[in-house]
Amino acid sequence: MKTSTTLALILTAALGPAATLVTPPPAAPLQGVWQADVRVQSLDVTVPRGGTQITVRAVIYSDNDDDARAVRADILLPVGVGVLRVPAGCKASPAAVPNLNARVTCELGDLAVRGFRDLTLVTTSAPGPRARFAVLVASDTPDPDPANNYSERFVP
Repeated sequence: MKTSTTLALILTAALGPAATLVTPPPAAPLQGVWQADVRVQSLDVTVPRGGTQITVRAVIYSDNDDDARAVRADILLPVGVGVLRVPAGCKASPAAVPNLNARVTCELGDLAVRGFRDLTLVTTSAPGPRARFAVLVASDTPDPDPANNYSERFVP
């Protein structure tokens, strides 16, 4: 005899015919975890020969199974570099202390799977040798591969 049948007979005997065996509903299937791999697809820093301006271009890409929500990109500039032009949706935050990096923060919104944003900004020339430009991207969606969320370039 099955366990549920035995239990039903015991309940009926103990509590009378009004007792019924209630089977709990099946558990709802687990929802998948949203994941979006936002990454810095490319970072290019162009210094024209003898020029006084530098063009920084970063391409932010979203991949994996789900849209990336509330994507943000931070572009870190070398010490002493000023911002001349920022992309739409971005704002520059100059360094509060002269020996710290300035930053350009971009609120990119949501990125669909295989979607991208192309960010181009113009800065003053970098003082000194081997100036470092960097980009860090993040989103509110869990990222299965955060190692590709950062990129940097050094310019002479």
